[in-house]
Amino acid sequence: MTPSRLGALQGFGNFCNPETTWGKLAWVPTETVGKLGLEAWLLTDRGILALDGKPVPGAPSGGQSVVAGVSREDIGVIVDEHKVWIRSGTRWTEAAASEDALYSIERTKDGRFLVGTERARIAWVEGGRLAYIEAFDAVPERRLWDTPYGAPPELRSLAVSTDGTVYANVHVGWIVRSRDGGTSWTSVRRGLNRDVHMVAAHPTNRATVFAATADGFHISHDHGDSFHRRAEGMKYYYQRAVACFPGRDVYLASTARHNGGSGALLFRSMGEGEHWVQVKGLPRVDRNINTWQVATFPDGRALAVVRDTDLYASEDWGVSWELAREDLPTVNAILPL
Repeated sequence: MTPSRLGALQGFGNFCNPETTWGKLAWVPTETVGKLGLEAWLLTDRGILALDGKPVPGAPSGGQSVVAGVSREDIGVIVDEHKVWIRSGTRWTEAAASEDALYSIERTKDGRFLVGTERARIAWVEGGRLAYIEAFDAVPERRLWDTPYGAPPELRSLAVSTDGTVYANVHVGWIVRSRDGGTSWTSVRRGLNRDVHMVAAHPTNRATVFAATADGFHISHDHGDSFHRRAEGMKYYYQRAVACFPGRDVYLASTARHNGGSGALLFRSMGEGEHWVQVKGLPRVDRNINTWQVATFPDGRALAVVRDTDLYASEDWGVSWELAREDLPTVNAILPL
């Protein structure tokens, strides 16, 4: 399985028919549910679902796995690991297909879609095909990239800053950056653990980029020229997911004892990672809160997936959480719209 990456929440206030929706209704206080009204999709092993557990009308997956997505005006998703579908307005189009497995997708500042693939490659989605970027293939540090399980490296996640800087997370091989819209690429390594599981750009500060790594949270304020590890308050440091609220500098990071996910927890920091506090209301589980399974919204609300199948919601900048829905199909990503 590839590395893991939401309609409104109004339906949670009613009873659902388990024969026509995925998952079952969890008891959530009506006053809590009514305040959310979030616009986001769940990208799952059984297609694209709204928060009420029903398939999104017109979505292209047909019950196939959807592993990653990006929403910036047009929406792009990866279906069945090998196809890129794009929605412009209300119309879906299959934009490209590949024999290579596709792991991540982003949209650059000029509106073009980028995908990350197996063997740690990057390609533009254009003209009905994938156009691989030769300058990325030629990054000198490529010879140092590998995986702990002996397979070729992967392009696990992508991020784009507000000034258009593109960051590519190589697993395993640090982060590769482009400051010129994808023409040239440079490996950024100073202070950064090489085993990066997710890279994210700050929602408003163009120079800030941060990452979840196998050795904790790392942050840079100079477009990745140098990173600083910040882990005070965490019990252990193996991380898969990070996020920052668009409306406030509050960070969330998932952490576990090791890559099997033992003791997985979610932590919160108001000081750019200087100190972390465990959030309230989430169960401790033995499965990672994975890449793209945490999403934040401008008004302080947030969503997180626990055990791959249970959706939790927060309304207070990630301080406390409540169960919103359980027994969903495996959720690979939360896609805010």
